[in-house]
Amino acid sequence: MPEPVPASANHLMRPILWTFGEGPTFPGYTDDTRWNGFLNVSVSMATWPYVLRTLIAGADGDADTIAAYHEMAGGSMVSLSDRFTTEAVDRNWPWQFPDYPVATMMPIPERWSEMSWHHDTAPSFGPCVGPMGEAAQVWIDYADPSKREFPEAPRFSFSRRDAVGELTTIYAGADWDEVLTLAAVEALACAFARGLALELTPAQWQDMRLRNRVAPEGTCASHDFVDANMVMLAAWEAERGHPLLPTAEAATFEHDLARMNAAWKIATAHYLTASEEGERFDAWRLTARDVDGLAAAGEELGRVDDSDSPGRIYATGFMERDGLQWIVNVGNSSQAFDELFDAEAHLWNVHASTESRPEVRQPLRLPPPPSAIHFTVDEITVTADAIDRRLAILAERMETVSELSSEGLFLAESARRLKAARVKLTEAAQP
Repeated sequence: MPEPVPASANHLMRPILWTFGEGPTFPGYTDDTRWNGFLNVSVSMATWPYVLRTLIAGADGDADTIAAYHEMAGGSMVSLSDRFTTEAVDRNWPWQFPDYPVATMMPIPERWSEMSWHHDTAPSFGPCVGPMGEAAQVWIDYADPSKREFPEAPRFSFSRRDAVGELTTIYAGADWDEVLTLAAVEALACAFARGLALELTPAQWQDMRLRNRVAPEGTCASHDFVDANMVMLAAWEAERGHPLLPTAEAATFEHDLARMNAAWKIATAHYLTASEEGERFDAWRLTARDVDGLAAAGEELGRVDDSDSPGRIYATGFMERDGLQWIVNVGNSSQAFDELFDAEAHLWNVHASTESRPEVRQPLRLPPPPSAIHFTVDEITVTADAIDRRLAILAERMETVSELSSEGLFLAESARRLKAARVKLTEAAQP
C-alpha cells in the first residue's frame, strides 16, 4: 500500500495535470519518478474525493478493493505512486492563463471540451452543446479571491446559451459538486435533444418544435413522431455509461429517474421548443438557402474529378461533404462533423451569433457579374463532362438517402444547380 505523503514533501513536487489514461483530468503533484513507465503522482486532500470516486467506479463493486482505496487517505496528500497508470497531460487552459496555479484547478470530466480564452477572466469548459450549437459553459475562477476580477465573485459559474449566444446563469457559487450535478443534467438534456434531431426528418423536427410552443406543461410533441422514451434511455446510457434499470437499488433508481425527468424538462423548454431564432433555423434546414443573411452564394465547383463533393457557400462560411463527414469552414477555422444536422447547427450558430451583434458584421460583397462570358469549345466540352460526372455521382448518392432528409434535400438542390449550369454552358456554346 503506498504511504501517505507528508505535508513537507509538497514543496519538493512539481504541480501537474494528470489522468488515469482516460476519464477526468485531475490536478496533482509529481516528483518525476516513474513506476513501470507511469508517472508517480500525489494529490491533495481536496482533490482526493474525486479521485476516489473514479477509482471506486472502476472497481466493479469489489468490496476489498474499495476498502483498500478508502484506506489510502492520510496526511495532507495522498500518494498514487507505484500502483496506478497515471500520466501527466497537457491542456489548453494553462497556456491561456499562465498565472493560474495548476494545482488549484478542479477535476474536469473527460467529456467536457476546453473553451478557455485569455481575454476571459478565468478558464472555462463546455459540458455540452445544444441542437443549434448552443454551448453550455462552466467558468472556474481563481481559488484566491484576490486574483479574481471581482474578489467577491463566486468561484464557479455555469451558464446556458440560447440560439443567438446569449447567456443565462444556471448556477453561481462555491459548490463544485453542485456544478457537476447540474452540468450532467444539462448534458443529458442536450444529448436527448440531439438524439431526437437525428431521429426526426427536418419537417418533423420543425413541426415538433412549433407544437411545443402551445403544448400543455409537462408534455412534449416528440411523442407524436417517435418513441421519445427510447431516445431518452439511449441518451442516458451514452452519457452515464450504464442503462437506467429499476433493478438498481430503490434510492439510486429514484435519484436517476429524477435526473432524467429534470433533463427532459430542460430539453423541452430550451431545446425542443422553437424560439424565434429556432423557427428561422428550422425553416432554413428545409430550404438550405432561403434565409436573409445566410443565403447560398453559389455552388462550389473547384474540383472536377470523381473525388469532387457537393458544397454550399454562404455569407457566413462554406459547408461541404468530405467522404462520410461534413466540413464547415468559417473564417480561418474548419470543423468536421459526422452528421449533417450538427454541421448545419454549427454554421447557423456562427451566423446567428454574428447577426445578433450588428456592429461587428461585415456585409457580403459579391463581385459584379461580367457583362459577357466567353468560352472556347474545349472549355465548354471539359466543363460539361465534369458536370455530367458530378450529376452521375449525385444520382447514385440520392438513391441511398430519403428524399425528405436533410442530405436528400441538399443533394437534390446540388443536382438542380448543376443542371442549370449545364444549360448555361449549352447556351454559351450557341453562336
